[in-house]
Amino acid sequence: MNFMQMAGAISDATTLVNQLKTFFLVGVLGLMYVLSIVYVWGQTKSVLKAAVAAIGGAAVLAIVVNMAVLRDKIGEDIKSPGSNAAPAAVRVVDHIGPAGGERR
Repeated sequence: MNFMQMAGAISDATTLVNQLKTFFLVGVLGLMYVLSIVYVWGQTKSVLKAAVAAIGGAAVLAIVVNMAVLRDKIGEDIKSPGSNAAPAAVRVVDHIGPAGGERR
């Protein structure tokens, strides 16, 4: 087996892994999303509860789909926590004396 065949095999394996990842992300998670809404509807017969399940499931799907972006954003926040924070205003006050207004 020469190097060109190995490069082709590695490329094919990478393509297969990417296709499997897409299948699980879209197919399996999408099916779980739909089944969870159907389950809530079947148990409660409530449109409101099914809508809440749909919104919650959509939030979970958005987090899973954007996991790489969130990972990078959290990593940057951990590395440099002060870069994204707004500057804080600090006010220094003198010592407040007793009620009579006496100062020592």
